[in-house]
Amino acid sequence: MRDRQPTGRVLAVLAATASLAVMAGAGSSAHADTGSPDRAQAVRVNAAEIPCAKYLQKKHTYRTNPAGPSWQTHKTDKLGRPANAEIRIGAVDRDPRLGLCEAVVGEWGGPGHVGARMIPAGVKGAGHRANVVPVAKSADRILKAVERKTLRCNAGYKIVTLGVTAHYKKNDNGVVPSRFSVYLEVKNRAIEFGANSFLAFDNKEYTNAGEHRLLDSLADQVEAMRC
Repeated sequence: MRDRQPTGRVLAVLAATASLAVMAGAGSSAHADTGSPDRAQAVRVNAAEIPCAKYLQKKHTYRTNPAGPSWQTHKTDKLGRPANAEIRIGAVDRDPRLGLCEAVVGEWGGPGHVGARMIPAGVKGAGHRANVVPVAKSADRILKAVERKTLRCNAGYKIVTLGVTAHYKKNDNGVVPSRFSVYLEVKNRAIEFGANSFLAFDNKEYTNAGEHRLLDSLADQVEAMRC
């Protein structure tokens, strides 16, 4: 996929993002732990300092709020693209849905794409680049349905783990995932349900019938988990 040149609006947003990162470096309590295989200890940095760049550090792990009621882990692939995001949800606290990075990332996908969080904002999915990818509008609606179902499960079970993996086509260096797979685990004191591949779908525009089939499959999965 050929890289699109950034528009003036995108350049302005990138500048604003960089400015926010500098300002957030002092006095903010929101942090991420970044672990690297060639360092003995994770480096603790402000979450806003994760750049809104097409490629992040290669094969890197970002850990957000490991000591809080919820934690998030974000991993990149060998090219530095977001590859996997996972959150353990305790107390749900909505993160702002629209962010500067989402606008930038949406531009990278071209017409018909938006910048979307793999772990959605409604379950406190972070708005930084390690969690934000270009998503077709149909696929974005499916991710939003996953968000609603996750909130429903969390209301009944209190402990929920949600993970989303972004898959890229082989030999494609672009930043638009070709496919997503979602897994969800819910439990309380007596019951535990889990699934390694809860739902898988392509990052594309679906027909109404195709989109409804996926949403029905998602509803059936959640019902089987009794939440």
